[in-house]
Amino acid sequence: MYPAWQKRRFYELHLAWLIQGPKGYELLFKVNPYSLYPTREEALEAAQELLKGRLDQDPKVGPHKAPILLSEEDRARFLLLLESGKALLPLDRYALLGEVAEVEERLLHRAPFRDPSNVLFSLEGLPVRLLHTPLNDPEAESRELATGTLELLPGGIRVGAFALAIPEETLVEGLAFEEAFFHLENGRYYLYALP
Repeated sequence: MYPAWQKRRFYELHLAWLIQGPKGYELLFKVNPYSLYPTREEALEAAQELLKGRLDQDPKVGPHKAPILLSEEDRARFLLLLESGKALLPLDRYALLGEVAEVEERLLHRAPFRDPSNVLFSLEGLPVRLLHTPLNDPEAESRELATGTLELLPGGIRVGAFALAIPEETLVEGLAFEEAFFHLENGRYYLYALP
């Protein structure tokens, strides 16, 4: 197995605002998008940086604004709690939730079709769905082209009875054993491993 295909250990930082509901705290919104760090210390440093600001929702995730501004004392107390792995800081009707969780994830890998480390090779022999989205129509829905076992051919792939030619230099991206995607002149192609 290629090193790029293997799961690696990371530390994921979660920050979220909660609101008091009839049955306890409920999620109001997540502050930061999916974020992985190589070490626990780097995740805590990232939390410290985020806590210097207002803790509004990251624009990549949504438009929500922090319901409460933290005092310096609140920030220090939250960081101290977060160092133990998980923090819950009640603030009036709201609470700030934080967690640094150890996770194992595969990273997105990119390689040309001719390279044996491209993630299509990790999907070979597995049942997959092949979808296509036209490039010239940004509003178009993905269309399923085939479902079946993936077979790699010298100049392309076969899924069930459907064959697709892929030039050697085509860049293939994806997560090994899970998904692959690439662009050809007529559109984007996605392969997803079926459970």
